[in-house]
Amino acid sequence: MHTLLVALHGILTRQTDPSWPDRLDAWMARRDPGVKVLKKEYAAGPFPRWNCVVKNPRLARALEAEILLFVENGRFALPPTWLVAHSNGAVIALRVTQRLIARGHRVGGLILTGAACPADVRANGVWNWCQRGRLGAAIAYCSAEDRVLAGDARAPGGPLRRLRAWVWAGLLWPYGCLGRTGWTGLNPPATTPEGPPPASGAPGAPLIFTRWFAGGHSAYFRPDQIERTFEQIYRDLELGRAAAGGGRTGDSGPGVHL
Repeated sequence: MHTLLVALHGILTRQTDPSWPDRLDAWMARRDPGVKVLKKEYAAGPFPRWNCVVKNPRLARALEAEILLFVENGRFALPPTWLVAHSNGAVIALRVTQRLIARGHRVGGLILTGAACPADVRANGVWNWCQRGRLGAAIAYCSAEDRVLAGDARAPGGPLRRLRAWVWAGLLWPYGCLGRTGWTGLNPPATTPEGPPPASGAPGAPLIFTRWFAGGHSAYFRPDQIERTFEQIYRDLELGRAAAGGGRTGDSGPGVHL
């Protein structure tokens, strides 16, 4: 095993059918057996405050304990660890990352799809973790068509559209809108969805960028698109490993379109 990939789904995921983490596990076993997929499966409904204040912290503690089983009381170093998560799962992934870093571990990277977490890298901890060298990559898969996370009143549009976004943000709180806006707070800021992430010029610098997709909140895992999403995840794992010799920050093109 050269990489531990932790997969977290979002809310309203049926427990009796194969979930996308189940499918990712099988897909990765064929694509690269050296990537160990650790699935965190849970049941949750559309209750933002309950999820963020009560349920997600408990899930994050449990997942942290599962990850640390690979350390075995300090006898081994934590393997290169990535977390890939969707929607509410991204909120849990950020909490787990914070907890692992607080314990002195380094997290290889985050791949957050349709993420229901705050987008500002200065406020959510991502920028600080990356600058300290505790997080190697933070990649957001986002869609401007994401209607579930359409709660950012800064989005372009008339007064009525901004009012609707403001009301929706209140209903979503404390969820954020990363899955619709992409990372914010970058310096220089991300400005276009075209082209590769600009080179940072600093060897070993972290990757922080957004990949833009079409299709909305859950299009990443539609039956007709899921294989392409998995392939993009695998490419980004490779990109993160390659970044050990020179990273990039900014805003990327889609790579694959959904």
